[in-house]
Amino acid sequence: MAEYLYRSDEYRTSARKGEDGKPITDVNIKSSDMREFTLHNTTITNSNGTEFTIDYSKTLAVEISGTATSHKLVFEGCSISGTWYPIQGIRLADFAMATETTTKGEVWQFEVTGLSKFRARLATVAGGNISVRGRALS
Repeated sequence: MAEYLYRSDEYRTSARKGEDGKPITDVNIKSSDMREFTLHNTTITNSNGTEFTIDYSKTLAVEISGTATSHKLVFEGCSISGTWYPIQGIRLADFAMATETTTKGEVWQFEVTGLSKFRARLATVAGGNISVRGRALS
């Protein structure tokens, strides 16, 4: 089992030491950062929802829940120009790919490197509410 020392910048280095007694810096893995966010919280009307600022995140996972009898969520990413575009995600239950969903009780994953923002636009909703919560991993 490898042992690691941590530098002040959160990178880990090997605990092995060279001939001079100093740690060998042959491993350079930065710790991952995870942030949680909410895009919709029991939303009952059509809405863009809260926009998530991506910053340094690379991957997003979102969970869709609620009581609505029908709904349509469109997954969108914002480019550097400020334009919103549908982006394709992967439904983790069966690896289906799509830019929108009409189903609850599922988790979707998105690769968002290079985008500035992400949202799940609630295009339609009827008979209840929709919640969309997620985690971003850098």
